[in-house]
Formats: sequence, C-alpha cells, structure tokens
Amino acid sequence: FFLAVIPVFPRSHPGFSSSSSRFFLILIPVFPAAKPRLDSKGCPGQQNWTEGQELILECRAKGKPEPEVKCSKDGISIAAGISYTANRTQAGTYRCRATNALGTAERDVTVWIQC
Repeated sequence: FFLAVIPVFPRSHPGFSSSSSRFFLILIPVFPAAKPRLDSKGCPGQQNWTEGQELILECRAKGKPEPEVKCSKDGISIAAGISYTANRTQAGTYRCRATNALGTAERDVTVWIQC
C-alpha cells in the first residue's frame, strides 16, 4: 500500500485559524506492473498433438496488466487458447507474442502431429 497524507485547510472563516487545519490519511493499494513473460510452464516450446483430436495451442503469458497473446504460423494468425481439430497441416513452428502496456515477449512453439 501507498500512504497519502492530504492536508485540508479550512476556508477563511471567523473562528478558524491556520492551526485548525486537518489531515486525511488515505491508503492506496499499489499493484506492481510487469512486462509480459512467456515461460515453458505457460507456453511450452514443444507440443505433441494427435491427429483428429480436439486440442488447444497452449500459450499463457504472465504480466501486469494482463498481456494479450496472439500466435501465428506462416504469417497467418491463430488464437491461443481456442480449440482446434488437430491435422497434419497444423504441424510446424508457431510464433507467439504477448503484449501489454509495458512491452512485448515472444516465444516459438513447435507443434508435432502424431498419426
């Protein structure tokens, strides 16, 4: 928390002196900000899918404010966290990018499709 001390001075009014000023103390919560981070736990660099199964490209980022994650393969954007039916054309390397107001992080994710 951050403590703010705010002086309050009364308007000039008969009977008030400058010594009758008051202070308000306010506690303000402070949330630490952090650049996006893509690590192997939230965004594994190797993912094995089985052809025909419903699967999700796993890529979650850490950071504050919460980063937006977008992935692409061969210049075509796909949404991380959305379910897909795995097929051979989805095998390859995806570039995932996490962005928030403090910056950007990138990670390559290789998807293998097993028949």
